[in-house]
Amino acid sequence: MMASRLRFHQLRLVGVRPTCCSPSREFAAVRPQKLQLPKKKRRLDEACLERFQQYSRTYIQSWILQGKVLVAGRVVNKAGTQVSDKTVIEIKAEIPKYVCRAGHKLEAAIKEFGIDCDGKIALDSGLSTGGFTDCLLQNGASHVYGVDVGYGQVAEKIRVHECVSVIELIFKVMPAVVKVMKAESTLITLTKPQFEARRSQVGGGGIVREPLVHKEVLDRIISGVEQFGFCNKGWIESPIKGAEGNMEFLACFRRIPMPELTTEEAEST
Repeated sequence: MMASRLRFHQLRLVGVRPTCCSPSREFAAVRPQKLQLPKKKRRLDEACLERFQQYSRTYIQSWILQGKVLVAGRVVNKAGTQVSDKTVIEIKAEIPKYVCRAGHKLEAAIKEFGIDCDGKIALDSGLSTGGFTDCLLQNGASHVYGVDVGYGQVAEKIRVHECVSVIELIFKVMPAVVKVMKAESTLITLTKPQFEARRSQVGGGGIVREPLVHKEVLDRIISGVEQFGFCNKGWIESPIKGAEGNMEFLACFRRIPMPELTTEEAEST
């Protein structure tokens, strides 16, 4: 947003040199001058996010580090560099396939597990930027209901898409997911050990390095999901690591068809 400029007038005293016939003294002349307030500045990554809303924070920060962002024609590779609202910013980078890297992660799972998304109505129950939703749409999904987890990070491309319905609320529990799924449904989960492991298991820089911790976290997630009536069909390591270099995992589940209750059983419940 452009900072408004207030105009003030300043009195400036200018000395007038006396003539030979004048008494030796000075007169004051008044000359108005505009006083400009300093321009508001912000971090380069924040300025880019506001101007290029179709890209995620992860992409923006990565491009800055790679020297693909130009500020007033010069390469700047520090995200915290202060820039004014009037500064010209350019991004010289290849347009990504998805709005964020999560799209590539889901793409790997779709290919590995042979998931058919064509014509399906899908639920992205942790929308964030919208990488999963973007991938689902590009793989043929007819509509995606995306539940924003509350951080307001949904990319503009996804938010305004006619085949996406964004639901902004806190959505944490599996029972709510199960209620909106059909009897024959497929569920793909992205597990991030750095957020699931105990604090003592997370190393320096927020990175989980121990394979046994990866296995412990993944086993716990799979077991927990299976308790809601799902059968695990396998898991793979994400082809793209987390922002700090953490290994992440994608698991595929099929919902187990539940036998229909008889009239007597239904009445007794």
